[in-house]
Amino acid sequence: MLTVHLLFASRSPQAYEAVLEAVSLAFPGAQIGQPANVDELLLNPVSSSKEFLVLIKPEMGEIELALKSTYGDGSARWPVVSLSDAVHSTGLDVIAPEDWHGRLLAQVFRAALQKHELVRENSRLRGDLLTVARRISHDLRTPLSGIFTTGELLKEILAEQSEEDAALTLPLFDSTQAVLRLIERVSHLIRATVDHKAKEPVEMGQIAWAARQGAEKTAMQRGIRMEEVSDWPEVAGVPSWLETIWASLLMNAVTHTGRDRNVKMEWKELPDEYEFSVVDDGPGVAESKVGSLFQPFESLHQTHSAKGLGLSITRRLVELQGGRYGYAPASGGGARFYFTLPKSDSSSSPSA
Repeated sequence: MLTVHLLFASRSPQAYEAVLEAVSLAFPGAQIGQPANVDELLLNPVSSSKEFLVLIKPEMGEIELALKSTYGDGSARWPVVSLSDAVHSTGLDVIAPEDWHGRLLAQVFRAALQKHELVRENSRLRGDLLTVARRISHDLRTPLSGIFTTGELLKEILAEQSEEDAALTLPLFDSTQAVLRLIERVSHLIRATVDHKAKEPVEMGQIAWAARQGAEKTAMQRGIRMEEVSDWPEVAGVPSWLETIWASLLMNAVTHTGRDRNVKMEWKELPDEYEFSVVDDGPGVAESKVGSLFQPFESLHQTHSAKGLGLSITRRLVELQGGRYGYAPASGGGARFYFTLPKSDSSSSPSA
């Protein structure tokens, strides 16, 4: 049930009739309340039913109180529409006197309620996603730890018979580690999507160095030589996200470029942004696969393939920082994966 609260700071026959007509058109069957002021409404506990607040020629103090009331998750308690010719505020739909007509107001009321419900649903979904990320990270790690411990015990028992028998447990450990990495990636992606972090000044050289260390072992095993430029710029970004982006691009290159190849980390300055790239001299990417490189789970159908999350995580983290991402064939052969960061002030928040 919807309750529409009408608060008349100043009686206006034109506004009163127009609002009543609008409410009947927009919300047939809605309850109508006429409190003396916003304080009277705030004394009532937050209701589980829907509420809508219409302020007619309100004072600024009334508007501030109306917009201050929130649910426990911080979202607004009700949509607020003001019929006024002078008072404006963020988060408020203000309708001037020349538009005080029943049918027009009905459209405004419906739109305001729909917007409010979308914001509420978005807030609920963000909370649900954050809960999922935490539960995935915690609840799935516990049984995997049990599997890993049991595998270690089984390996010791088999080793007493022969090393060959003990080696049969290696796929168990490899699979456990793969699942743990997948859990971490999914949790990281969800947390980044839900919990937008503020940008800060970042020395990209330090971030690139840290990400490179994580890929060095695999690179050495495959005979891949890794290089990077000697000087790096300072950028505005989220340090942990940038390290994840570099790590993903580097592991992608080291894993897919082939043995005894070269991988280089580069950057260049553009008019409005910085562009960073990982370039290899491997076989490159087949043209038929280029369009789906950054799509999540793209390679799940391929036997023994990666789980298709690395580049999709890169895409999301770059987007959240207002940048671009992409792939292009490297000059002379090979692949070039790149991302950009805008030359924005370091205190700005990532784009949603």
